[in-house]
Amino acid sequence: MIKTKIASMILVSLLAGCSNLLSDSSHIATGGEFEATMASEVKIYFEPPKKEYTVIGLVESHGKGLTEAKEKERALQALKEEAASIGAHGVIITASNMHKLSGFDGEPAGEENIINGKAIRFN
Repeated sequence: MIKTKIASMILVSLLAGCSNLLSDSSHIATGGEFEATMASEVKIYFEPPKKEYTVIGLVESHGKGLTEAKEKERALQALKEEAASIGAHGVIITASNMHKLSGFDGEPAGEENIINGKAIRFN
């Protein structure tokens, strides 16, 4: 019983650590400091919105998964979280590319979706 609980705790810890390996993001703030927003409220735009806004940063994310849809989903979620961390209300997507990954031995090791965007804050 105790061994099972310990094994379960180790497995949960490993899986939590692996989730960070499946997505990654970064930003460059360009427009002042703002209080963080909630990632669930950050909207994704594929063309500039009609409302007035200010670009407050550039964001990039990488998503890895077993399917292209899962890679894109993870990359978009990481992008929204990164944008929210600098106070964005939305992200205008500027580029989205698939990138082949190589393993330690140089053999193909899957793909990742890389998404770039402009973090925006409405005026």
